[in-house]
Amino acid sequence: MTVKDHLSAIILAAGFSRRMGRFKPLLPLGPTTLVGRVVALYRAAGIEDVCVVAGHQADELQAALAPLGVRCIVNRGYAQGMFSSLTAGVAALPSDVRGFFVHPVDVPLVRPSTLAALVAAFGQSTARVLHPCFDGRRGHPPLVSAELAPAILAWSGEGGLRAFWEQGGESAQEVPVADEAILLDVDTAEAYQRLVARLQSEDVPSADACRVLMTQVARVPDAVWRHCRAVAAVAEALVAALNRAGAALDLDVVRAAGLLHDIAKTRADHAAAGAAMLAALGYPRVAAAVAAHMDLDTAPDRPLDEAQLVFLADKLLEGERLEGLAARQARKLAKYGQDAPARAAIARRFEIAGCIAAKVERVTGRRLAEVLAERPGRQE
Repeated sequence: MTVKDHLSAIILAAGFSRRMGRFKPLLPLGPTTLVGRVVALYRAAGIEDVCVVAGHQADELQAALAPLGVRCIVNRGYAQGMFSSLTAGVAALPSDVRGFFVHPVDVPLVRPSTLAALVAAFGQSTARVLHPCFDGRRGHPPLVSAELAPAILAWSGEGGLRAFWEQGGESAQEVPVADEAILLDVDTAEAYQRLVARLQSEDVPSADACRVLMTQVARVPDAVWRHCRAVAAVAEALVAALNRAGAALDLDVVRAAGLLHDIAKTRADHAAAGAAMLAALGYPRVAAAVAAHMDLDTAPDRPLDEAQLVFLADKLLEGERLEGLAARQARKLAKYGQDAPARAAIARRFEIAGCIAAKVERVTGRRLAEVLAERPGRQE
């Protein structure tokens, strides 16, 4: 049996939703509801025991949960606050549980990769609470050792859940994740609308998420991160010029792929390894561009796409410095040219890069150097 077989999830959904003005657990979110989204998160993560704590509008919530096959318990004292719902959930945990997630229903966009990171850390840690942490800020859901269950049940509840965590701070561990959604709760109608809008871009990480993923989660060398930022800046300049000329390229995908293309730089076949990592994190479009940044098939008549622009940007840069295709090819040949297969691969890659550059010039009607001169933060 695995660690996950002895983990549970307690979803807290008993509150009044006063600031929202509508019952939060059953608000629509894509094809489901807030509570449906959180339940599906744990099902996808392989957590079999999922318990939803109801209170306000309990009958309505129980009816909605019936098709989902989860346990639902009613906290009759829900008016006393969230900690009372936590204790109700803890009291109903299975006897063989080793740990449990505590997940407020109004934090619905947590990524499966965040749960995976917490589960992996739980299997190796002696800490009794694991907090997911985005860029130095703790979020939801914490993963709590069952050893703390008696202390939770005995706690007065004064100061709520935050006070309970703080008084046991020495037994906590922060787990870095590249998931801004751990910080996004839904308290107001405005926050709900922002959350709904965010669904449209869930498959592309923001620039901040890319930074955290590279520097705090993957912990790539600083030189690699600086190169990736330079590649992203060049690729963004190309997209901006092309879109002004009538193209319809996705700037967010190009930016993310540029920032993340060397996430697996220290591994063998790093393009494929990086793409696999990003696909597993739920970023398939970005993964496709990263997979192609070393080797790419294209033709003069193939329309420009995001992968081609990341490929070209990568070939234009030596570290952070824009060097140009001819100079970079000469540098590569001087370093690896004594090996015939390597020499052939270098020639092929730079021939493709030149083909892409020609397409950029044809679409924009401008020289490549002119386009790149407009990129922000340029460093020659």
